[in-house]
Amino acid sequence: MACAMVCPGRRAPWASSLLCLAVALPSAGEEPAKARSLDPELLALCRSSDPAARRYCLHAIAAQGDPGGEAKQVIADMAAHDPVFRDEAAGTYARLYGTAPGVPLPPGALPPPSPVPEGRGQPAASRDGPDLARASGDPMRVVFAPTAFTRPEGTTSFNAFELGTLTFDHGFTRNVAVGLQTAIPIGAVVLGPTLRVGFPFEWGAVGVHLNALVFAPFVGNTNTYIIAGGGPILTLGNYDRYLNLGILAYAVTSNGDSVVLPHTGFSLRVSRAVRIGAEAYLPGAYGRDVRNAGLGRVGIVLWGFRLFGDTVWGDIALADLICDGCGSLYRVLPLGIPFLNFGLGW
Repeated sequence: MACAMVCPGRRAPWASSLLCLAVALPSAGEEPAKARSLDPELLALCRSSDPAARRYCLHAIAAQGDPGGEAKQVIADMAAHDPVFRDEAAGTYARLYGTAPGVPLPPGALPPPSPVPEGRGQPAASRDGPDLARASGDPMRVVFAPTAFTRPEGTTSFNAFELGTLTFDHGFTRNVAVGLQTAIPIGAVVLGPTLRVGFPFEWGAVGVHLNALVFAPFVGNTNTYIIAGGGPILTLGNYDRYLNLGILAYAVTSNGDSVVLPHTGFSLRVSRAVRIGAEAYLPGAYGRDVRNAGLGRVGIVLWGFRLFGDTVWGDIALADLICDGCGSLYRVLPLGIPFLNFGLGW
């Protein structure tokens, strides 16, 4: 039919055959245009802990398009639990695929993200998706001091400081983490709650950390003490590298004494499984029973490194005291007081 249309009129049989063959050959070799696939390295950027990398990935996919649906799950995950680009990812998903994340897709489309469970305002993808915090070696702490990052919703961690002080932490929502702290009962029962509220922005997070502790001795002095307080925190950076600034203040309810702990520190991920960190404290104690213990009398530097895997981490650090008369400590411990921690996340 095509040859009849292209080769009308009276021509020599051989001329008609050649002309028809010339027209038919190119069309016979043509194949339907294939959708251009997305670069896997580009998709990997969408799961980076660096907000700038995730933003670049999102904008690049939006500009290039995704006719093959390769980025559908990645963008759905970002729309579900990305602390910075959640709304933008949801808008990009709707423009690319014609539906909101979690909404049933037209026949033939890729499976949608998991549906919203009853009683929860966050899609299941926010809990079942990759835990970037755990994969980055628990950036909820510098060495010991809290950061403004909150534990991702639905995830839980356990830490054993010096193998005696125990903490549990759970991401209740994407902005709120609640926890419990206790200690091995040697001479006293120690127990109390913790609360951390954090609000991420493009260059870090700002938040507040609060906790209370009941100290009830059962040997010797039987007076029970309640220590309560907390303070604001500013964390600049991302999970891989950040600067942390904050101040914590605590009051002892039994006698009115108080402690103020300004602190600053940094943490840097130097390899797939190692990060280094250091933090400095300038504590001050105030109250009727406290003498010569205001700010600047004592300094504390805590430094070391953290080894981590997919679900576990451990700190090997040293605490150095800076004060009048602290020199005698370094004759026994030249590098400082060892500080160890073991952590587990799930």
